[in-house]
Amino acid sequence: MPEIEFTIDTQTGTCNTEIRGVRGPACEKAARQLKILLGDPSVDRKTRDFFAVAHKKRQIKGDEK
Repeated sequence: MPEIEFTIDTQTGTCNTEIRGVRGPACEKAARQLKILLGDPSVDRKTRDFFAVAHKKRQIKGDEK
């Protein structure tokens, strides 16, 4: 299940954000939306989820007559 985790350091006021369960282009889209709301991040790292390739289901069709 997709989720966004925010961790706020109460001493410094910095906010770390991690997007989980969203892969590839969808992750990039979610990150762009967060940038609109929160501003540009000081650090932008892509996680394993970003680089994961979604598996496509193969569909096999029978003989059509």
